[in-house]
Amino acid sequence: MVNRVLRIMNKRDLLLKEQVMPDRKFIITLAKLLIAAAWADGELKNEEVNALKDLLFSLEDVTGEEWAHLEIYIDSPVSSEERDELLGEVLAQIRSEEDKDLVVGTLENLFKADGVVSNEERVLLEEVKKGVSDVSTGIAARLSGMIKGAMGKRVQTYGAATQRDSRIDDYIKNTVYYQLKSESEKKGMIIELPEQKIRKLCLAAGLLARISAVDSGISDEEKQSIKQVLSTEWSMSEQEARAVTEISCNRTLKGLDYFHLTREFFDCTSIDERRKFLKCLFQIANASDKTSYDETEEIRKIAKSLKLSHRDFIEAKLTIPDEDREVL
Repeated sequence: MVNRVLRIMNKRDLLLKEQVMPDRKFIITLAKLLIAAAWADGELKNEEVNALKDLLFSLEDVTGEEWAHLEIYIDSPVSSEERDELLGEVLAQIRSEEDKDLVVGTLENLFKADGVVSNEERVLLEEVKKGVSDVSTGIAARLSGMIKGAMGKRVQTYGAATQRDSRIDDYIKNTVYYQLKSESEKKGMIIELPEQKIRKLCLAAGLLARISAVDSGISDEEKQSIKQVLSTEWSMSEQEARAVTEISCNRTLKGLDYFHLTREFFDCTSIDERRKFLKCLFQIANASDKTSYDETEEIRKIAKSLKLSHRDFIEAKLTIPDEDREVL
């Protein structure tokens, strides 16, 4: 499959720019369809996610922006309606026999993810190959059924493709806010604070959770402390603070983009807010046992990223009593 992709991409490199662009869109839409189908029954295990990323990464010359669009589909379940929409987009974009070969070849490669292609899967592949330009009713559901067998169990679905792509900037720059927005819509939770303040607090929560996770995991005491900071220092309601705390902690354990966290938080805060926030970071560090050396150094790193001075850092550190700090 990789060789086939490479051959097709090499041919396309010879085309004029205006001819290449639709092909790039076609490949990325096909990649989204693969991810959507892999979410068939709502759950992707870590090893399945890795296998799926390996397959997608083999698509040559995928840019950072394109990869971010794919990751937003990997990130959370995709509904059957959204999957059907993506399939329709793929079919509408087919322009050549090479495009058809790419669709079938890529799907076949995914079916082989578990090492076995069943007879039923072979039959479906033949049907896809024959009907790729005019798919028959119900083939999208059957396609997902086949990939479900190859990829494992999945979790429940939400969202639409247009909503997902329109939030790509949030997903990259403020992942906690992206998930809070998605969950609040799904659960019917109303957030009272202005949107810009919520965005700022989600960034703050991500950095607070980062400090909590420095010393092997995040304790209940640290979660409670984050929730308290969000409630008392930033005027969030109990429900909002609890939701943001849980999301930020879970996201941090999976891995949050440190660069975007600090950059976006710097852009939306004043120097006085950042100085005050530094003290909140030490409050979180001291929530469970003493403030460790590693936590202190992580806060020092954050202070530097937020363009705060060494004096600002020292003043914040001195808010923690000497006996509660491993390093004076």
